[in-house]
Amino acid sequence: MIESYEDITKLPGAKKYFRIGETITREGDPSEGWFVLLNGRVGVVKRDLSITEFGVPGTVFGELGCFLKIPRTATLQALEPTSLLFVYMDIDELILNHPSIAKEVILSLAGRIATTTDAWWTTAHEAKP
Repeated sequence: MIESYEDITKLPGAKKYFRIGETITREGDPSEGWFVLLNGRVGVVKRDLSITEFGVPGTVFGELGCFLKIPRTATLQALEPTSLLFVYMDIDELILNHPSIAKEVILSLAGRIATTTDAWWTTAHEAKP
């Protein structure tokens, strides 16, 4: 979740609503924006493997592909009725116009990298004979 003096849910964007089981984005789709979770629960799937799920309002996701200008890296699915803010803003515009939110997004990404690295390291060392 992003914690900033500026309310991330007030960024310019479009509110989108998804039913249980509805696909939000598919792995490989173009990344034309990113999302802020307003309420609900989202599952992340990569190549038919469930990676994670989250349900904390204010969570930012889908930003990686948008900021790097690469296709979506995972499929996102609503696990319950879900409301999102779809933000069409690249990293340069975010930094220029909303620096406190940009800082929190960067810190959030860094935390996810640290968690993923730790999980990979643990898995790799458990697999050794």
